[in-house]
Amino acid sequence: MVKNNKEEIKKLILNEKPFEPLSDEKIANTLSILRETVTETRKSLRIINSRERKKKNIQDAILKMQEKNPEITISQIIMNFSMQGIDLSRKYTTSILADEKTSELVVETVKELTVEDPKQDFSKLVGFDYSLVKNIQQAKAAILYPPAGLPTLIVGESGTGKSLFAECMYQYALNKKVLKEDAPFVSLNCADYADNPQLLLSILYGYKKGAFTGADQNTEGMVDAAQGGVLFLDEIHRLPAKGQEMLFSILDKGKFRRLGETNVEHEASVYFIGATTENIESSLLLTFRRRIPMIIELPNLRNRSIQEKAQLVYDFFQEEANRTQCKILVKNKILSAFVLKEYQGNVGQLRSEIQVTCANAYVEKMNSDKTEIHIDFNELIYNTLFQNNQGTDNQHSRSIVFQDMLFVPHITAAKVSHTYPIFEDIYKKVELKYYELKKMGIDPGEIEKIMWTFVLNKFDLIRSEGHAENQLLSLDELKYLVGENISQTIKSFFDEITQVHAAIEINKKVLIYLAIHLSEAVKRIKYGQEIINPNLVYIKENFAHEYDLARHLVRTIEQKENVIIPDGEIGFIAMYIKELLQITDKKNKVAIITVCHGKVASEMIAVVNQLMGVDFPIAIDMPFNTNPIEIFEKVINIAQTIKSDSGILFFVDMGSLVNVGDIVTKRTGIKTRTIDRVDMVSVMEAVRKIYIADQNAEETLDDIYYDIVSTRYSYPMLSVNESNKPSLLLCLCLTGHGVAVKIKELLIEYYPKLKILLLGIMDEDFTLQINKIKQQYNIIAAVGTINPHINGVNFIPFESGFSSDKKQFLDCLVRQYQSNTLKSFLKAELIFLDQEYADKKCLLETIGSLLFNRGYIKNEFITSLFAREEMGSTIFKNGVGIPHGLPAFVKETAIVFIRLKKPIVWDSFDHFVTMICLPAVKKDDVATINDLFFSLKNKDAVQQLNQAKDVGEFIGKLCPKQ
Repeated sequence: MVKNNKEEIKKLILNEKPFEPLSDEKIANTLSILRETVTETRKSLRIINSRERKKKNIQDAILKMQEKNPEITISQIIMNFSMQGIDLSRKYTTSILADEKTSELVVETVKELTVEDPKQDFSKLVGFDYSLVKNIQQAKAAILYPPAGLPTLIVGESGTGKSLFAECMYQYALNKKVLKEDAPFVSLNCADYADNPQLLLSILYGYKKGAFTGADQNTEGMVDAAQGGVLFLDEIHRLPAKGQEMLFSILDKGKFRRLGETNVEHEASVYFIGATTENIESSLLLTFRRRIPMIIELPNLRNRSIQEKAQLVYDFFQEEANRTQCKILVKNKILSAFVLKEYQGNVGQLRSEIQVTCANAYVEKMNSDKTEIHIDFNELIYNTLFQNNQGTDNQHSRSIVFQDMLFVPHITAAKVSHTYPIFEDIYKKVELKYYELKKMGIDPGEIEKIMWTFVLNKFDLIRSEGHAENQLLSLDELKYLVGENISQTIKSFFDEITQVHAAIEINKKVLIYLAIHLSEAVKRIKYGQEIINPNLVYIKENFAHEYDLARHLVRTIEQKENVIIPDGEIGFIAMYIKELLQITDKKNKVAIITVCHGKVASEMIAVVNQLMGVDFPIAIDMPFNTNPIEIFEKVINIAQTIKSDSGILFFVDMGSLVNVGDIVTKRTGIKTRTIDRVDMVSVMEAVRKIYIADQNAEETLDDIYYDIVSTRYSYPMLSVNESNKPSLLLCLCLTGHGVAVKIKELLIEYYPKLKILLLGIMDEDFTLQINKIKQQYNIIAAVGTINPHINGVNFIPFESGFSSDKKQFLDCLVRQYQSNTLKSFLKAELIFLDQEYADKKCLLETIGSLLFNRGYIKNEFITSLFAREEMGSTIFKNGVGIPHGLPAFVKETAIVFIRLKKPIVWDSFDHFVTMICLPAVKKDDVATINDLFFSLKNKDAVQQLNQAKDVGEFIGKLCPKQ
């Protein structure tokens, strides 16, 4: 009976499906015997369990794939199995690839698991284009200097990345073919053998037989191993004096002796790089230092830009997502805390603390039903972030507004990139701008006015970010950033002003800014640094209440910190208090600059300011004997000072000044509009629209510009009806063959993408033709010599020419048609061409995290997205996938397009997609993108998109009529 069981078990296993092997339990149920009997019999037959059998069969299949295609990647492997109906996770496949039998594929796996190209050198370093620019220039010079480079010493605190920097130098040498492709990189940490100098020297240089007890044969050292490549000695200060002296010969002559040798010299062709955390003046021999011409000092984390530190935080969280193969949702408070904390151990400590934080959160995930690792403040993480924290310095004591971030473990996902809105160091910015304007020879009164606009714009940055105190640390947590004294003072101050101004909702976010600013102010005063406030008199006169509150706050700070705070600083504090008490949240508004010949601009703006009680429009006078180029340079500088994100509206009188807006835009990138033939009424109307209109009405630069220029017309403007029909302009004259032809030529030049038709008013069927045209087209306007009074159509008279005001009028009409179109929702940053993804899940998670991290959607949208996919097919027959989530979880309408390099399985194994369109659309915008879905169902339209060479052409093919 046992024998029969053995044969039956053997037979079942031999005939099982290779990728779905039978477990002992299944075999036992099939044969109606005990599972223990199956297990014992299987072991006696020396057959491995079902899990190992499956793994072996998959390994064998992968090896066969590799034989056919040696360059095969993990994504292609998963795709091949998927097409056979075998669903393998990336984590499982990666673990199999780590087996010795498939070790050749491990390199490909690692390559795919890391975002960066293995051939990248310095560009993979965070800060390569900012704080490390000088260091990288030095490194490149050291590598390229003929004939064999320069010996280099990398200096920096522990954890600043010296070893990684040395590796980048090595990769740069390979990329520049200074070193051969197989050149070695040999690294030795001298600190590992510091207690045994004899052993250290023998490992480094090798030794002769009999050089010391136990040296029973000639042995090569690491210098030999580094021949033709790079020899990197970390913690080189731990090399004893004798060892440093032994390097003289290598550095001077390219020769060395092994321990125990006296007459024999060996060739040493190596690029030498050393690294140390110590002061080289005291830790290295002078004679050794003289032989190292290139000293590269890496900055510590405290002295690197806050953007770089934030990018490091993002990168390390992304690494942990890749490592754990889990999605990681990190709350904004955590991200902010990591960026603001001071790290004695620099980048190394930052990475370690993020790893510990993720590990703790991973344990919580395992003990719950969560599918993601959630990282928010709890007692353990709180202590990790703030214990032994010594506070922040100048560079890091600036508040950053983060949003929650979702890190997805996708091999094909790009590195997280983010722009961080930072409240800049007000002192440095004011000083730099003040001295810059003085150097330009600008009148002191004008400097004061420009500086006032400049300072106001700095505070506008706080205001524009809104009431979002939930995105910052709480007042209780503030002590870890600014110290107990300032923290307690700010909390008490908050309680006081809350009682005095009970009707106002105090903006706690500005309170955080104020606390950090006070911390910085105290440091500057203690270090004896000057504080410049050119608008102090104005602040005292116009913000007397806020200034009094500032003086009250300052008295407490002076007592607790034992400093004397000058009036200039009190003025800055008063500005913060003014923001605290703001009832409304003004956004960054359009700026106004008036430029005229003579003194017209100054006199006009002075009247406008007096009449309207404002002081922000800037006047620039152009004396008649002044070269226009000088005025343009002055305007450009002031435009850069204002730095209005919403653009600048220029009012000018005549002549060359009508081009000032175009020149400013070309030089600075700031959006501008220019209105000529300036008059006081127009300027006052612009001021009213920008600053006095309803705060809920968000006037844009174009809105204000077109509203003002349209008031100059003697003919009415009819609204363009919303329509899905293509747009059209009519060119009219009596015959349709005379002046109308000239009009058409001009309009084609102005609006090359619009449909333009000729029509004769004298035609017998003129009315019939108009009705037919209306059925097919949306007539924006008719331009001609005689007004035929077409119902619902704007008419623009064309006399001897097409003057600028009529062109502006037509621009207004065309703009009405083009606003709120599909094109307005398409963003180049959300269109990706020729991408590779392993599967649908990977792709959707990537898109979801992209939209979430950029603020377009709420996290719930991603859940609704996957829920919708489970309900049924979201694929068109032409290979276009249209996944979508609920509009209720959309914060701002966005459309993501991904064109795939290789198709992926979608709903079933016979359904593949080559393009994905994911609309995250607010309910009000659904109608606008309806046409998009009809286009994507059209095979020819999709073919056009597949042939687009770049993103610009892709958008053009999506919106051909716009």
